[in-house]
Amino acid sequence: MKKMFIYFLVVILGLFLIIICCFFIGFPKQAENITWGVNFSQKHTEGLGLDWRETYLAILDDLGARNIKIAAHWDFIEGKEENYYFDDLDWQIREAEKREAKIILVIGMKTPRWPECHIPEWAVNLSKEKQQEKILKLVEEIVLRYRESKAIKYWQVENEPFFSFGECPWYDKKLRKTDILWTKPSELSFYTGLGIPTIIAPSIGSQEDFNRKWLQAIGAGVLQENPRYANQWIFDYLNSGRFAEAALDGFIEVEKLGTYNIKKIVFEQK
Repeated sequence: MKKMFIYFLVVILGLFLIIICCFFIGFPKQAENITWGVNFSQKHTEGLGLDWRETYLAILDDLGARNIKIAAHWDFIEGKEENYYFDDLDWQIREAEKREAKIILVIGMKTPRWPECHIPEWAVNLSKEKQQEKILKLVEEIVLRYRESKAIKYWQVENEPFFSFGECPWYDKKLRKTDILWTKPSELSFYTGLGIPTIIAPSIGSQEDFNRKWLQAIGAGVLQENPRYANQWIFDYLNSGRFAEAALDGFIEVEKLGTYNIKKIVFEQK
């Protein structure tokens, strides 16, 4: 019993030392080119008791932000079923266009800020299937309205959809059945370790630039081509076997079973 207790203490101490080493020893390489940006949510701004238009202009003019991630909350856009209200979002995008700012527009059910899933009251009691149908219609309406905007550089459909955070009625666990993952090189890049090939969408920021280079280096991802012709180039990759190669490379090259490596690091490291 005493021996087991000592063993337990050693493990705890080892984990503590690993954390200390990871976070407090050494210095990371300084990024040469950092792209700074801000998030903006009209709903959250109003919740803080602020004038959202005044706040938005202050971000653009006083702060001088030129990279903005705007949350288009479902309950603000479609407060009444199939009655889409775009006046406020139109204004936000126009003001960004005037200043040649770049926008990431977040759309769908799960968008930034609490409660994460911004479901209008009329849709709360709908079935999952009916909610999904309404969300797809919402996405279609927004994309068709703003697809010609020069300010919108990226579309983000759902915010962190694979993470069960927030007050949401359901989460799709379709990743287990996913054959190909089409995503910007965020934390989702590491799912290549499951043998899922990745289509690499344009990266945002230095960390995603690094992830993109890493995916290409290990052969686990292919760069996104023109989305308009996805029905052509996706099948070219599929028929040529490139996706199969990426799946195998990711499964072989990406580190897995990190928990089981703790014992090795703590007790076998020389």
